[in-house]
Amino acid sequence: MELVLLGAECSGERAFGGSLGAAEGAQRFWRAVTSTLVDAGPGRCRVTTVHPEADANAALAALQQATAREGRLLLVYLAGQLTWDARRRRPVLVVAGSLRDSAARRGLPCEWVTSAMAHGAAAEALLVLDLTADQEAWQEWPAWLGAAAETVPVWGRVARYEPSRRGRTPVRGLAGTLAEAFGRLLDTGLAGAPAVLDPALLHPALLALDPDAPQAEGVRGAPEPAVRWSAPPADSRLLLRNRALLRGLLRGDSRRGSALPGY
Repeated sequence: MELVLLGAECSGERAFGGSLGAAEGAQRFWRAVTSTLVDAGPGRCRVTTVHPEADANAALAALQQATAREGRLLLVYLAGQLTWDARRRRPVLVVAGSLRDSAARRGLPCEWVTSAMAHGAAAEALLVLDLTADQEAWQEWPAWLGAAAETVPVWGRVARYEPSRRGRTPVRGLAGTLAEAFGRLLDTGLAGAPAVLDPALLHPALLALDPDAPQAEGVRGAPEPAVRWSAPPADSRLLLRNRALLRGLLRGDSRRGSALPGY
């Protein structure tokens, strides 16, 4: 299995504060997956780490190298903040060093990610989203995602980023939120579920853990959702051990361990 961790942060611009947490999210996702992967072992899971301050070209090059390798599954974790490229009508992942007027030009277009995955050598691919989006990207995201999901399976969460207003309101929407819940869920396991978990089994539990999930979506008078979730495919080769059935035997803690190389 190929695991690609792409958590991009831009700490120098307040408008892109929603990207903060992407690097930590990548570490949490790595720990959660590699500590519970059913067929883990030497050579079974190759990890590609993209530095959180890498530019778009470096990130794409690392992704393309990973997608060129054959395997049963290509799993890409994408975290950070989206902005909208109005000229090319596409969402872009903000990268380090971006300013408001340069983010769309400097960033990593999401279509580059999905295209690289769609043309990869793996038997199966899954893109996991742990993103935030500025207002324009948030509004345009559903239409773009509908087309992108036809080329590569997508699972995950995109939150509307709302920065604090002079400290009087809390920040809403941070990258890495999915990974935090994902790690906690796999650490404890899923009671009543089979010994082996796949994304379809984990998805309802993750929704239940998300306080911003659109529980009442579509109901007249309901507020605009702060988060949009994409459901995973019904079948996936991403198979993870259910620790709820192993409690008391070989109890491990996916939150501990050495730091992820490259972070």
